[in-house]
Amino acid sequence: MAKKGYRGKHPNNDNKVSPNPSKSKYNPKLEKEYRRLKNSKTKNDYIRTHYFYPQSTTTITVNGDVTAGENIVITSTNGTVRTYTAQNAESLADNHFKKNLDNSGSLIDCINNAAGHGGKILAELSSHKNILLTQIEPGPDGNTSVSGSSVNVTASNQAADQISVNGSFSF
Repeated sequence: MAKKGYRGKHPNNDNKVSPNPSKSKYNPKLEKEYRRLKNSKTKNDYIRTHYFYPQSTTTITVNGDVTAGENIVITSTNGTVRTYTAQNAESLADNHFKKNLDNSGSLIDCINNAAGHGGKILAELSSHKNILLTQIEPGPDGNTSVSGSSVNVTASNQAADQISVNGSFSF
């Protein structure tokens, strides 16, 4: 009797994308085509077949000192949610960033630490009070939310009626 069905790995089982190719090799048309795609399945397929590496980003702006207890909640591509809380002293293991003075640098250290999003989101200072967050994994799943309770911190793609953080990552 003949065997029925497919034997071996499923052809669409590999949803991982190759490491980040050089952005200098991108054709400007890739970004336009990617933005026109309607759903996550076609976007992931487009990434695999076109060697395109669209990473979602957001900018967090620290407009002043944050008070103790205020927090920022960030979600990474794979669904990891971390809450970063302002405190009097920095504690990387507890995701507590320093509330005064250099709170943006302290927040960057917390996000990049292994106890934070270490390896899933890259945080870097883009200007005096702006922190650029970049999802490491490419694709539409990186378009996640950024929320929190701090009045002096905002995130890009913020809803117009929101007063606190409440923004999102986007490509």
